[in-house]
Amino acid sequence: MIRNIPATNKIKMYYHCGLCLKEKPQHLSPSEWCSVEVGATKLGIQVWCKRHQANILHVDFQGQKHPANLACKKEAALRSLNS
Repeated sequence: MIRNIPATNKIKMYYHCGLCLKEKPQHLSPSEWCSVEVGATKLGIQVWCKRHQANILHVDFQGQKHPANLACKKEAALRSLNS
């Protein structure tokens, strides 16, 4: 069975560093203030706070492979404009 995994933003809940949220200036949104990296680990995927060098979320896939959409919608749009 092939699943349709969208390349558009479907995020329902964001993960932010709790320390960043406490230190965030009033005039900035969490998105503007927080600085995170997301990447693959031996276990699965991790969200890391660059500002505090701290874990935000680390998901263990328990050795399972999961389908993913790695397409960048903006890259495809730019390619079609340059064609």
